[in-house]
Amino acid sequence: MQGVAGIAMGHLGAYLQFTQIESYVSLALGILAVLGARRRRRVAALTLAVAGLCCLLWGTAGMWMQHPLFGSLEPLDSIIRELAAIWSLGTCAHDVLAWRRHISAT
Repeated sequence: MQGVAGIAMGHLGAYLQFTQIESYVSLALGILAVLGARRRRRVAALTLAVAGLCCLLWGTAGMWMQHPLFGSLEPLDSIIRELAAIWSLGTCAHDVLAWRRHISAT
């Protein structure tokens, strides 16, 4: 949603401003996540891990190296990316553990 809002309007409300590169990267990560979720469990878990690591690196880099080309300089943007990373990596870990329990039970 963030990528679509950034491409369509360039901002979300009065506080979140998006650059074009940031919008396209967010849209690409969202499309990757949707396509990965439609695949087998291990592909979905790998997609979640990749998207989560990308969001984690992007959010952490935004806190320390604020470069306007890769995102706005607002702390809320970095926090949103960190929360997306926590959700992605947590869901990936849950899926992997559920998959291992399923294999152990059979």
